[in-house]
Amino acid sequence: MKHRTLGLCILALVTLAASSAAHADTFNFSFSGTLFSGSGTFTATEEGSTDVYDVTSVTGTVRDWAGSSNISSLIGLNNFNGNDNKLIFPGVLPPFFLPTKFFDSNGVSFALADGDNINLNDSWGAEYAVVGGPKGLALPEADTIDVAKNSPVPEPSSLALFGTGIFGIAGAMRLKLHFG
Repeated sequence: MKHRTLGLCILALVTLAASSAAHADTFNFSFSGTLFSGSGTFTATEEGSTDVYDVTSVTGTVRDWAGSSNISSLIGLNNFNGNDNKLIFPGVLPPFFLPTKFFDSNGVSFALADGDNINLNDSWGAEYAVVGGPKGLALPEADTIDVAKNSPVPEPSSLALFGTGIFGIAGAMRLKLHFG
């Protein structure tokens, strides 16, 4: 009986370790410029241990001269301004005391509910935001872009439920062996 209980505990630990190894990270971002600004959250997965993340989704809002619009979706690769949807975190400190760079020259692109598209990128050694869409604009502007990684938050209720289930199975097995 002790070996079965020990086996169940080991199985539970292996399952827990495997499920937590492949989680996505979230990053808060904001950008501000003369013509438009915005903020939101990227969800991304790191490519190995490279500090380069593949952005998989985005939420937030963008404000411009016409008002505010929600971010509706991430734009597919190479569909706006050559985007590759890669985020570099904690960022690269460029020479000449320029701000930290969080994107390559292709950048991360997302669509707005009003039909416009935004690309956050590093062009010519400085961070840029480019807007384009049905308003007839294709405006790049140098922006102040900031990205901060969110701390992972454990889910105690899920872990408690999982642990209770393992103890319940162990108890049921013990009763079955004891009373036949």
